[in-house]
Amino acid sequence: MHAQRPAAAGTRRVRSALAVGALLVLVVCPVRAASPGVWESWKSETFSLGPRESLQVRVGFADLPVRAWRLVVDGGEHNLDLTVLRVRGEVLLYARNDETLHEVDIPWGRGEEVIAVVTNREHPGACVVNLMGPPRDQAQAAYSYLVNRALEAYAGGRRLEAEELCRKALDADPRDAEAMVLTAGFRRDRGFYDQAAALVDAALGGDLAPEMRTLAADMRAELLTLRAPLPVPLRDGVLAAETDLAKGRPGPALQTVDRLLAGGLDLGAPVKSRLQLLRGRALADLGRGFEALDAYTTALQLNRSRADEAVIYHYMGRLYLGMENLLQAQGAYTMALQIGLPSGLDLQTREDLKRIEQALQKQR
Repeated sequence: MHAQRPAAAGTRRVRSALAVGALLVLVVCPVRAASPGVWESWKSETFSLGPRESLQVRVGFADLPVRAWRLVVDGGEHNLDLTVLRVRGEVLLYARNDETLHEVDIPWGRGEEVIAVVTNREHPGACVVNLMGPPRDQAQAAYSYLVNRALEAYAGGRRLEAEELCRKALDADPRDAEAMVLTAGFRRDRGFYDQAAALVDAALGGDLAPEMRTLAADMRAELLTLRAPLPVPLRDGVLAAETDLAKGRPGPALQTVDRLLAGGLDLGAPVKSRLQLLRGRALADLGRGFEALDAYTTALQLNRSRADEAVIYHYMGRLYLGMENLLQAQGAYTMALQIGLPSGLDLQTREDLKRIEQALQKQR
């Protein structure tokens, strides 16, 4: 870090300091910050401040390419104000006044930069600016800027925003392995198991952070049980239908599923249930609600898995909600939650249930 004092006296003095970068630790999903016990000091400097004097600290990722850091500003016996701004997007991360000690965990990754402004209160004194990071033997390459924003959105319950940010991350860098893993989780939660498996395999072939590699390996094992063993033509057809649905092309998806169902292949009940679920989703997207409901009902009758049953009930609830059948939607969503949904669908279902309950209260 370095400091500068303007030559002019009688005005507020501002010092600039180049410092350090940081990390966001993913523990499966959602995200949890690392515990305070794992931090150690990477850079520390003491500054003397006059009354109402300010100190500006600028922190870029290139200064310390790790995946987490904590800004600690200690005024000792003197109170300080602290504001922390993310430069990109001009997002205010922290603003608190008149405290002796400030501690701020800052999400971090490639392309990150923040500015912290420390302002002294009424009396002259010293403050210590400490940049805390993981132990040096645990410092690892960070996630991309958009992946970090996706993790923040997911942790804040904004799943759709998180999914869109991952899509943008892959558009910006198709080799972003962490974005692949997160997108695979979203695809898995939506029932696009083949798409999810393809993304996981691609991510595991790339440069993944250790905890993301563990997550991807666990997801691969989970997907092996979720995906019914399919012959190659059927597997390719299911993947094509999933891709069309994900890209908003329900017409081609429906044609593919109907061709598979009528193709004379020896399909077991679990495979037929999976195809009927895809068929119902395509019909629902086409606005053919009653046909979609028939497909979902058939999927339930053929289903042999409690986990898949919960997913079918979720999509039935979504269909009923779109048809403004609030009580039926409430019943289907409640059943899905009781059976147990993947994390992303669970969050969506609970958000929809809140809206349904609010609408039903207005009707009473």
